Amino acid sequence: MKEKKHLKWSYKIIFIIIGLLFLKVFEFVVLDRVIHWFWKIPLDGTGEFIDIIVTILILLPFIIIVMMQRIRLEGAEEKYKILAYNDPLTGLSNRRYFEEKVSNSLMRNIKEGKTGAVIFIDIDGFKLVNDTYGHEIGDILLKEIGIRLLASVRKEDLVSRFAGDEFIFFLPNVDKPLVLNIVKRIIEEINKPFVINNNRILISTSVGISFFPEQGKDIKFLLRNADKAMYKAKLDGKNTYEIFDEDKES
Repeated sequence: MKEKKHLKWSYKIIFIIIGLLFLKVFEFVVLDRVIHWFWKIPLDGTGEFIDIIVTILILLPFIIIVMMQRIRLEGAEEKYKILAYNDPLTGLSNRRYFEEKVSNSLMRNIKEGKTGAVIFIDIDGFKLVNDTYGHEIGDILLKEIGIRLLASVRKEDLVSRFAGDEFIFFLPNVDKPLVLNIVKRIIEEINKPFVINNNRILISTSVGISFFPEQGKDIKFLLRNADKAMYKAKLDGKNTYEIFDEDKES
């Protein structure tokens, strides 16, 4: 259907150009008279004026085409960015966006002497939910988790879906006590029952935390450290948080 519409427009533009050329060939007798009558310009003084108008009219369709193509390209670029940087299931940003965004923010924060944290969380019992209720319920649960996670942090914080039932956070310009308060709030929110299609679902989360700049100045290094701390939290019984400790890893 779209191709047919573009074809129709192409024919219209061709007819417009042919019409303008037709007028040019016959010396624009009608246009000449109209200009003379409307602007009171002498008949022998309209030639240059007509040439300018005709040039504009001939170029106008091409200008419109270029503008329309530019709008389409910008729309395509915007769609590509959405697909490239967003998680289609939860609507959160994805790992790629997180790493690119945080890499730039980290450099600025560290340069300004600010501290912050990277948080890595894994949902405890998510596989059991999928096995018990099915993947459709599991997908809805992930969406609901994303909503609760966003509500648990500040506006300036970044929440992204890492993969599967794992989520990552970037908390800039924040001290340790506030980070721990946010983490406790996340755990409390996830502990609250989820009701999906009349199913009451209970889950928990294990959280790993790495602070910058003391535990890393590179996002991949910080994520790796937070991931290690998260697994330590799982080993400690789940539904808790763990701060990365390099001494414990060695």
